[in-house]
Amino acid sequence: MSGVRLFMPVPTARAVEQTPPDRDRVVDAARAVSLVVVVAGHSIMAVVAWVDGVPRLGNLLAAFPWTQAITWLFQVMPLFFVAGGAANTLSWQRHDARGGSYATWLWARASRLLRPAWVYLIVMGVAATLVTVLAPRRVAEPLMILVTQLLWFLGAYLLVTALTPLFGPRDPVHGAAVVLALVAACGLVDAARFFWGFPEVVGLINFVLVWTVPAYLGSLRAHGITARYPRWLLWVVVVAALGLNASLIYLGPWPVSMVGMPGEPVSNMAPPSVVLAVHSVVLASLLTVASGPLARLLQRPSVWRPVIGINLVAMTLYLWHLPVLITVTVVSHALHLDRSIGVDAQGFPVPDGWGYGWGSLVFWSVYAGGVWAVVRLMWPFEHMSLPWWDSPPHASAPPARLASWAAATGTAGVGISTLVLSATGLAGFPTQVISYAGLPLNSAAAIALLVASGALIRWAGAARLLV
Repeated sequence: MSGVRLFMPVPTARAVEQTPPDRDRVVDAARAVSLVVVVAGHSIMAVVAWVDGVPRLGNLLAAFPWTQAITWLFQVMPLFFVAGGAANTLSWQRHDARGGSYATWLWARASRLLRPAWVYLIVMGVAATLVTVLAPRRVAEPLMILVTQLLWFLGAYLLVTALTPLFGPRDPVHGAAVVLALVAACGLVDAARFFWGFPEVVGLINFVLVWTVPAYLGSLRAHGITARYPRWLLWVVVVAALGLNASLIYLGPWPVSMVGMPGEPVSNMAPPSVVLAVHSVVLASLLTVASGPLARLLQRPSVWRPVIGINLVAMTLYLWHLPVLITVTVVSHALHLDRSIGVDAQGFPVPDGWGYGWGSLVFWSVYAGGVWAVVRLMWPFEHMSLPWWDSPPHASAPPARLASWAAATGTAGVGISTLVLSATGLAGFPTQVISYAGLPLNSAAAIALLVASGALIRWAGAARLLV
């Protein structure tokens, strides 16, 4: 991408004109909607009280527990994996048909996914170092721990992407059997964690297993399998899956909320639980049922244009919206324009009267404007070539078998490092060590592992210059 300038317009009109007629627009819409819900949801849920100048983080859903059931409607992140599973399957099929190798395909997927992450980590690493030096730890730490929290997605998504060549359903029965087996495996991990006395770290396995469920369901869609299930059967699956989740939550220890709650001993998101895996089945089934009407709706340029526009800046929007939210929160406090927020008897922030609602309208407006500006500034980095990362490696290409293993190993390293970063944040960067699931974790070491893992995938699959 050449001729990059600040605040370049997103080339949405050109992308609309170049949309292939056979493109599955429904999965693009699912990706766009899930992303918008995530970006909006974080700003709506975030409740921050400043106690003696120190930020105390809360969640609107925790303040009003009856609202947690709403997350069954608005936890749509599995749709992102459904869309990714479909796109990755079609990409692998085309690549494999041309005789391409696994390593070159995985590099192509990883390079695009990680490109905006490198820019993000460079900027945030510098910012975090300055904050560590200049700001009191008790003030900076609660907010800086959030800035890499969402990186879990990069690792989980790339890990399930690497499994795509294994997603080869033979028929609807085989596809359904694999989904059932995956959900059962998620349940076994939860059982080991909650009932059989295994260490808490075993739950991290579900970062792969749970997110493989929607990715595999997306692959079923790309293979044309889901379209072969009768609509009545899909509705039965939806009802049965909702009933299963209701039973699991009633029996415990799984919580009602499909997102993490402060103070909750168990989360359905971190690490993901079997409840989230079953929820993925519900969402994928509903998406299949609604595909016909949605596909017709998405033929309208007025509907398709914003969908494709969001997809063009998807990773930029995902990565940068949380720093914008943190910045708006801090600046609002510095200007004495905080929303009306109190602290309850347990010490959690809670909205305080009607002033919170009016203040939130202003807060969300400023946040939306900030997100738009930052995305408009940063989106070119999602598509432009980066020094070293996008240049051909100098070393000769490894043999195909070694390249495949190296790419898979690098992918595992990306998964581990991003999960560590998600847990540590950049508080106290680069020296602070925290304990998570009984493991000592450091964000600087995680970034070093991420760079090494990315370099390994690049070495295994990047194209070499012909000499």
